[in-house]
Amino acid sequence: MGNRLSTRTHRKDISNCLRHILHCICPCIFLNTEKEDPQGGVPQGDGVHIPLKSQLKPNIKELIKVEKYSEAYEHLIELESRCYSSDAKEKDEDKLKMQQEVESLYELLDSAITTVLKKSMSISQEKPDLLKMVIQVRNQEEKMDQIYVQKDVGKSGRNPRGWKSKWLEILQESVDERIGEIPNASKASSYLEQLLKQLKEDVDIIMKHVKPCYSKEYNVCKIYADCYQKTISSQFKLIIENRVTENDAYVLLRWIYGHYPGLMSLLTETNDEDQKLWNNDLLPQEKINKLETEYISTVKANCKIYMKKSLQGEEMTCTSKDECLVLNDRYHSDLLIDIIQKINGVADEASKVTHKLGVQVMCTMLDEFICFLESFRVSVKRFEIKYWKKQNLSNNFICTTITIVNSCERFRVYLDKDDKIKSESVKQNALKILNDIEKKMKMFLSMSLFVKIKEDCKMLVTSQWFKSQSPMKNILKITEEHLKTLQKMEGSHLQDVLEQIHHQLITEYVLRFMKKKLKVKTDEQKELADKMKSDAEQLQKLFMKYGFQAVWLDTALPSIAEIIRLQDVNAIKVEIRVLFNNFPDIKKCHVKDILHIKKLKDKDIKNIWQILHITGNDSKDSSTAKKLFTKSTILKDV
Repeated sequence: MGNRLSTRTHRKDISNCLRHILHCICPCIFLNTEKEDPQGGVPQGDGVHIPLKSQLKPNIKELIKVEKYSEAYEHLIELESRCYSSDAKEKDEDKLKMQQEVESLYELLDSAITTVLKKSMSISQEKPDLLKMVIQVRNQEEKMDQIYVQKDVGKSGRNPRGWKSKWLEILQESVDERIGEIPNASKASSYLEQLLKQLKEDVDIIMKHVKPCYSKEYNVCKIYADCYQKTISSQFKLIIENRVTENDAYVLLRWIYGHYPGLMSLLTETNDEDQKLWNNDLLPQEKINKLETEYISTVKANCKIYMKKSLQGEEMTCTSKDECLVLNDRYHSDLLIDIIQKINGVADEASKVTHKLGVQVMCTMLDEFICFLESFRVSVKRFEIKYWKKQNLSNNFICTTITIVNSCERFRVYLDKDDKIKSESVKQNALKILNDIEKKMKMFLSMSLFVKIKEDCKMLVTSQWFKSQSPMKNILKITEEHLKTLQKMEGSHLQDVLEQIHHQLITEYVLRFMKKKLKVKTDEQKELADKMKSDAEQLQKLFMKYGFQAVWLDTALPSIAEIIRLQDVNAIKVEIRVLFNNFPDIKKCHVKDILHIKKLKDKDIKNIWQILHITGNDSKDSSTAKKLFTKSTILKDV
């Protein structure tokens, strides 16, 4: 008897406690005038007792069906408190049945709420109030869990339902499902592009629609960020288990260093400096380092193949066309553009991942660029053998040679002006190769003219030349055609080749005097001098017409012509002194050959040597001066 009274007293304490809890959470389900019925039922206004079975009359299933979850939950919480703490006289089997029915309704409500939470992305846009209601119900349930734990009322049969852990599981499942809906692609990069699109869309929805449905203390954006981290990390681990391509590796690294930290920082509203906190969330650092190494290695291999194919394509283009491509009045090759765009493009892409990776890739690309220039030099050598050594000097040879020089110049400009090229050793190695190629090509452009005018040059300062205009006329005509073609060469190199040609023409002219093949009478010397001056003037006008700027050789032929014209020995000595000052490489033998045509007396010649202080075959030091009289003919080499 005493034990039964103790049990009833304990149940009554539990009932009072639950009713106090319900008043705090759901006060709307109680009337201020109600009084507790000692029989365990719910009293009505007239004091009539209603058994427990009749307390299930509100159609909770219907409320759940029409999405009135808050109202359904209020009724359920009331029934639950009556069911587990009532002193009603129902039989134990009836009470157990009622408890099972309450739990069944709870499961039905829980299932409906779970469905809403799983579809938070769409429901937050279509029915935001419904999502807010569900969150409110779950919030009340969590408070009930906390109260039951604090009051130790679970002994009555009601256990905490673990709302928070269920909520986290539901959000994780919803994220898994959304990511899982992305179709598999044959390439990892294609899958990652779709994944990025999905993540961007999800972050936007969460920020704009889901977040406003939660109170601040939920920190729902951070919870979602953690969910995405778990899901995407598992996907990444699967991807890197297989061998990734260059593009796959690049997209993965962009994800790790750029896309993912950026989106997660946006979702969690952290600043840019905090983005680095997300870098290692997808993969461990050692995996990332390995991925970077594989990426650089693949980039290097692909770049090597690309440069090789580009050079082969250029070789085929050069041999299959009679005329080269012209751009902005200059012979042009797309090879330069292809190579530079490849180097800068790959380096710029890598820099979008991290600055450090960009620097590493640029260094690798520059190493490959040096290798390419070496291959380019070998290709030029093959071109030389095919055309120059076989004397196949077609229009294709000239324009291709100019194109090679122009390409070298543009490579040089690239090396000088691109700020990403920091290594001086790379620049020096590259410039050494370019200088070698340019020097040889410009020599060919100069010598190729003398192949055409070789026979006319041999006729200079001969009887045939003295009596006819043809040799010099032919030289001027062919030279002008050649200079026209050279106008399609870059400016500084054009000046170099013009100077080479002009220098060699004057040299060949002067060297003809050394041959002593022309004999004229004294009264013909003035005519000879006038002819030489006329030739000099025509050459000067021709080269000035095509932009030649150097004038140091302009006085050579006029000075020699003046020596021939003069008859007075003292005047001749003055003119020889002028010639000596202008061209310090002149020697006694050269002066003697020029004076040979004058037929001077021996005492006059000795007088000239004495005044000029010239002894033997020596003159003053001319090691640093430009050569004229000591320069060799190239006619025997062409």
